[in-house]
Amino acid sequence: MADFTFMHPLWFAALIPLIIVLPWLKGKAQHSGLIAPHLAEKLGLTQQQPKRWPIGLLALGWLIAVVAMAGPSWQKVKLPAYNLSGARVLVMNMSQSMYATDIKPNRLTQERFKALDMLPSWKEGSTGLVAFAGDGYEVSPLTTDSSTLRNLIPSLSPEVMPIAGNNAAKGIAEAIRLLKQAGHNTGDIILMTDGMTKTVAQQALAELKGTHYRVSILAMGTVEGAPIQLPSGNLLLENGAPVMSKIDIGTLMSITDSTGGVLQMAQATDNGVNAIVNFTAKPLASGKKGHEKELQERLNGGFWLILPLLLLALLGFRRGIVLAAMFVLLPIDHAQASPWTNTNRQAYEIFTDGNYKQAAQDFTSPQWKGIAEYKAKQYDQAIETLKPLQDPTSQYNLGNAYAQKGDYKQAAATYEKVLQQQPDFADAKKNLAIVEQAEKQRQQQEEQKKQANKDQQQQQGQQGNKDQQQQTNQQQQQLGNENKQQSMTEAEKKQQAEHNAQQALSQPGKEVKQGENQPSAVTMQQGKPSADQQQVLSVSNPILKKLEQVPDDTAGLIRAQLMLQAQQRAEQQQSNKSW
Repeated sequence: MADFTFMHPLWFAALIPLIIVLPWLKGKAQHSGLIAPHLAEKLGLTQQQPKRWPIGLLALGWLIAVVAMAGPSWQKVKLPAYNLSGARVLVMNMSQSMYATDIKPNRLTQERFKALDMLPSWKEGSTGLVAFAGDGYEVSPLTTDSSTLRNLIPSLSPEVMPIAGNNAAKGIAEAIRLLKQAGHNTGDIILMTDGMTKTVAQQALAELKGTHYRVSILAMGTVEGAPIQLPSGNLLLENGAPVMSKIDIGTLMSITDSTGGVLQMAQATDNGVNAIVNFTAKPLASGKKGHEKELQERLNGGFWLILPLLLLALLGFRRGIVLAAMFVLLPIDHAQASPWTNTNRQAYEIFTDGNYKQAAQDFTSPQWKGIAEYKAKQYDQAIETLKPLQDPTSQYNLGNAYAQKGDYKQAAATYEKVLQQQPDFADAKKNLAIVEQAEKQRQQQEEQKKQANKDQQQQQGQQGNKDQQQQTNQQQQQLGNENKQQSMTEAEKKQQAEHNAQQALSQPGKEVKQGENQPSAVTMQQGKPSADQQQVLSVSNPILKKLEQVPDDTAGLIRAQLMLQAQQRAEQQQSNKSW
């Protein structure tokens, strides 16, 4: 009983009317006889003394009802509360080996399809996107808006990568940087790759050493392997022979076994995707079992006082309507754990079995009903159910429902309301920071879209003016040539034609060798920038000069973004060397 307290102590103010009414009722009972006391005394009549026990019963019933309404509590019940603070990063391989055709139509196409299949199942926490080839690059920061990633993934390809290669360790390192930058000491890294060398695996383990990040791998390819067919139709060659890209399961398992993740092979069915999704659906930061993922709510024990009140009510109905009116007019708090009702108990068993939709229909408790609707991903219904409840736990889960629906402003307002009631609510603080960051990212994306549309309209207008001016110049030039040709004599025309023919013969076309521009397998594996790639990273590159002039297509914007990251890293490395 050391934990005993009253949940609604203000109800004790209802004792004040009882203190005022009791003396008045007592005096009225003494003067309620048919004959005045002094006349009865003269007449020699003995008047029966008024009974005081009805007043005592009224006072006792009033007192019990007030105590019941004050909510005596001596035990607690655990209610689920969901944390949005977990995080995961999807790391996708964009090396040219992803053009191998051992899975149809090729590894790259299936990789994008599998990634898109994962996104809808990741409801809790935030997700980031990293692409790697010779180096790892941030494509999208951590966000709770899966539509952002859904728009970016189809545009990823080896063509948008600044440096060719196949270094999964760089992709893992970039994922770790994203998680740490967002303040997550734990989280999941989902790596989609077609294998790695033992050297790269050792580098990846070195990056993961001392961290608490769990790496799960979806292997895109087969152990038998296949040649790499480039988009041009040519095969990737090394020393004149086609390169065979195979998966080494041992190196991949060394990563998953060391970090506690899972390894799945890409299949024609969704089994591999579902296994990884189910393993990483709950963020690692909030996936611990026990009291850390539950909030304790006090249980109102006032319903036990209904028993003595019922007994007093029987006497009240026998003697009159005074006590009956007290029970009719005095509100009784709804008991969530009524021992006479087992509906919520049955619904809770259905809830623990994972049938959240049926549990939401069976629960009569609004708190549990809202929780079941949230778990069933019926966020609109959960909001309607939890909105009238004012306890911190229900308001916290209400904010989570707003966040999952995408209404970040309302979610932030709800978390702030919870923090006003409980300033030390750590999970509410974390979720508030997450939704504020998500709302900021959404606003930035909307501004970028508006700016891109504006730039596109300006470019279209400028291009139209250029086309019109060019057409005018061509017409003027054609008119001048016609006038010039009219003024030339027949002999001059013949001489001019012979001169043009001789000049054309003196400039034969340049022979283009097949596979001249193909990257070698050595460059692909090492991830070192070639001469052409060095030019791409140079400051004079026109795409890097003015990012807003990139055409309004997703692939072009992604390529410009990755090129900027590569240039910044190159400049930083050059600065470090100069020191």
